[in-house]
Amino acid sequence: APSSSARAQGGSSSSAGPAADEQDGDKRRASTSSAQHHGSANGQQIASTPSASGDAPERMSNYAFFVKYTYSNECALLAYNFHELVTKLGVFERFAYKHDHRLISVTLTYIFYRYQVHHCDMALDLAVTLVYLEDVCVPGHPELQEQSRDAFNLICYLAFLAHAMNADRTIRLSDWYKEIGWRSFRTCQQLNGYVFFLFSQVRRFRLRVSETRVKRYIQKLCSVPSQIHGQAETMPACTAALDPAAIPAIGLRSEGHPKSDASVLGARNMGQCK
Repeated sequence: APSSSARAQGGSSSSAGPAADEQDGDKRRASTSSAQHHGSANGQQIASTPSASGDAPERMSNYAFFVKYTYSNECALLAYNFHELVTKLGVFERFAYKHDHRLISVTLTYIFYRYQVHHCDMALDLAVTLVYLEDVCVPGHPELQEQSRDAFNLICYLAFLAHAMNADRTIRLSDWYKEIGWRSFRTCQQLNGYVFFLFSQVRRFRLRVSETRVKRYIQKLCSVPSQIHGQAETMPACTAALDPAAIPAIGLRSEGHPKSDASVLGARNMGQCK
């Protein structure tokens, strides 16, 4: 069962969660579980479907992929837009990931959904993550060490920092390790060290970012791209955009008290690795 530490409090919090789409999410559960447990080992297999002739697999369209491998319509839309925006930033041109790049967005929405993060809060976390990634990709930003140039870890744990910045009750780093971190790190303490590296060396101990930049990404994350409107009849996807006005202000989730950068992660032990 999801950790109680991840349950947010208040009106827009995770108590409401994606429960409205529970029935639709159940239908996708099997395929999403497959993506989680086998995707990183065989992303290309997940990302393709048999061709009509039966000769070679055809790559599933991005939107159809996210509809199939996420639990709710809102998750599908956010994952699709997040993937498209990360790709446009040039993240995958600078940082390697040997499997299907779309699995990163699926993984993030899976974790947020599993630990009952409401899709409005999810959009805020992903928007702040995009600002962090934009800063990493700006010309002149110091190059990361070779062992830190993995796109999956970079994106996922910048998302952890964004989530820690925004949420009053965060998903513990030990839970992130249990879900995905064990693939790349021997222990939760080693993962803790990597997250501290992102916090101290990549973000320079600064997690707060311009609200204008965040709002710009929220608008993009919550809108339905024109190229997928025509697919609404053939795929069970959401056909209306999320309401950006429902997204909480940065750093003001649930309790309404703004956070300082220093208070977000506290002492050296950032993620309660126990």
